[in-house]
Amino acid sequence: MITMMKRWQARPVVLLAVFVSFIVLWAPRFASAKDNHDRRHVVFVVSDYLQLEDLDSAELKNLRSFFNKAGVALLNTNTAGSRTRPNAAATVSAGSVALGTVQETLAFGPRESYLGEDPLALFQARTGYRLDQGNLVVLDLPFILRANETEKVKARPGALGESLHKKGLLTGVLGNADLPGLPLRSMAVVAMDRRGVIDMGDISGDLLRIDQNNALVYSTNYPALKSEYLKLKNRSDFLVIELGDLVRLEQSKQSFTDKVYQRERSRILQEYDEFFGWLLQNTPLDKTQVMVASLIPTDQSNGENRFFGFIGVLGDQISSGLLISPTTRRAGIVTLFDIAPSVCTYLKAPLDSFAGRPWHVQPQADSLNYIRSMEARTVFTSLLRPPFVKGYVILQLVVLASIIFCLSLRPRIGKYLSPVLLGLISMPVVWLLVSGFPLVNTLLYVILCLSLIVVVVFTAVKLARNKDLDPILFLCLTTAAILLVDTVSGGTLQKYSVLSYDPMSGARFYGLGNEYMGVLIGSLVMGSSLLIQRMSGYVRLPLLLTGLLFLSAAVVLGAPMWGSNFGGLLAALTAFTYTFFRFMGIRLKWKYVLIGGLVVLVLASGFILWDFMRPPELRSHFGQLIASVQVGGYPVFNDIVVRKLAMNYRLIKYTIWTRVLLGTLLALGILFYRPVGIFRKVLINNPAVAIGLEGGLIGAFAALVFNDSGIVAAATAIIFPAATLFFLVLKQHEGTVAG
Repeated sequence: MITMMKRWQARPVVLLAVFVSFIVLWAPRFASAKDNHDRRHVVFVVSDYLQLEDLDSAELKNLRSFFNKAGVALLNTNTAGSRTRPNAAATVSAGSVALGTVQETLAFGPRESYLGEDPLALFQARTGYRLDQGNLVVLDLPFILRANETEKVKARPGALGESLHKKGLLTGVLGNADLPGLPLRSMAVVAMDRRGVIDMGDISGDLLRIDQNNALVYSTNYPALKSEYLKLKNRSDFLVIELGDLVRLEQSKQSFTDKVYQRERSRILQEYDEFFGWLLQNTPLDKTQVMVASLIPTDQSNGENRFFGFIGVLGDQISSGLLISPTTRRAGIVTLFDIAPSVCTYLKAPLDSFAGRPWHVQPQADSLNYIRSMEARTVFTSLLRPPFVKGYVILQLVVLASIIFCLSLRPRIGKYLSPVLLGLISMPVVWLLVSGFPLVNTLLYVILCLSLIVVVVFTAVKLARNKDLDPILFLCLTTAAILLVDTVSGGTLQKYSVLSYDPMSGARFYGLGNEYMGVLIGSLVMGSSLLIQRMSGYVRLPLLLTGLLFLSAAVVLGAPMWGSNFGGLLAALTAFTYTFFRFMGIRLKWKYVLIGGLVVLVLASGFILWDFMRPPELRSHFGQLIASVQVGGYPVFNDIVVRKLAMNYRLIKYTIWTRVLLGTLLALGILFYRPVGIFRKVLINNPAVAIGLEGGLIGAFAALVFNDSGIVAAATAIIFPAATLFFLVLKQHEGTVAG
């Protein structure tokens, strides 16, 4: 009895011990099971040299289905160097423009040999880093780091992998683009951390099918690739798969006839399509995002000015539509360096030192055809830009020279040049208007341009009461008004104008570019001066209108969600403040220079603060720059200044806009002396125009100083002041000759 009682008393102790053991031994497993259940994955499939037109084939039903259901975008392929696979991989890995190796990057896994040596042992000897079992290494890591340091590129390849490792996530790589005797494994860089290490994977020849009788001796062994994927898909959090056959084909293209090349390409695409169908069937999209990207253009595409790659994302938290990121603010265009922050955001890893921003999806019906159309129009505009701009520059210089010649030697012919001069002034706004039509035919584009020039000039002349001032007044204010409205409404017209920025080059994706920024300053300063000249009988109204115009333009230029052009804001504030002070009769004295400088400083500082105080994901490039300076201090600021000065120097040496600026200044200098007295007479008769000319020249100089491509802005800013003066001189001379 006593023994039974002791057993019952001991039972709670035993039960407690069992309960504690259960918690210690099994609870972590339940927690782990829960973690695995909630665990997210990203599968990043690199399909270099896959092209948008390939998706037109009805035979590629799996690829077509993927991209029709995915969030899609054209991919800006800018790197810190040329558009090569090593540079593209380094840029994706760094989350900012970066450099890779000159040739394809060497990367290896366990059980491989390189030049008779163990590459993993060689890696440890070169870097001093210790490896875990199953790790892969980027043997060329020191060369990649040195390339970015030597070229002073502020990128850190491996930042994506490092960020994932900080979160405790694992990276993997499968596949290669090897050729016989030539490892092509640059895409391993995408998944490496800053040590050059990838957690797991297989990039060896084991994933190759070798057939000496085939056109491509090496090709992807899809059964082996599928088997490895099934092993790694739940172990790795970020898995890069390289489908290398199209790369192998492009590398060997010169060895094949066109017939064999096309046959092999069709076969490879069929295998890609079958693999994608299998991949989607064996990937749980409720907790995975599958990204498919072509990261660089082919050599043929480069020759055709087609520099876009493209990307599609399908799976968890992604719907059909257009990818858009704060980097570009343009639905359907993202950058290589947006990939890393987007991966990290989905996997809830820290966003560390990335220049890119995470994307999201904007709904768009038939999104695949939308980006096809966007690419076609962008490429068309890019091809037109050099000949049209060069032709415009040459024509402008020829017209100015012809006017000076006629004024000096053939005075009666000068009157025929007035309409030509008006046509030249109308070109910036005509290029805006014509971009509102979805044209990709050069002949139709030229016909529409010429027709609009005639319509705009005819309207300007027909509406003019004062034939000397009103035509130019109409063109100046119309140009400024359309520019301001278009900028506020999202820059729809500027996106496809030959005088605007190119999203393929990536210097700017949104806001008001430097070409049209110069046009806005020049047209508004001269338009307001002509307005005050025409309304000289009024005292306050023209000044009030001018002040409102200047203030509106400054706000649009500086606002981060509109113009987002800080250099343009400084140039505009300088020109507007000087011109407005002079309109008010205030002479240039040191006191007023200091007051004007203070006004510019206060307003500019306000715009800086406005942009910087916005959430990081909404900041413009200038707000990001200020944040970088805040973190990196003076060295970052110094690098920015040096880089902008270097860019200005290169542009001054090589751009055709330098000829516009110098040629226009030379023409103005000649006009000052010949014909004798006419320059002075025009300015005396039109004092407000004289002030506008001064303000326009100051604005052009300020644009040169404050912008990293200032020579372009200065050249476009001086077009309207110079053209206005020459037009008035022609009119004055016509009256003199007629008299």
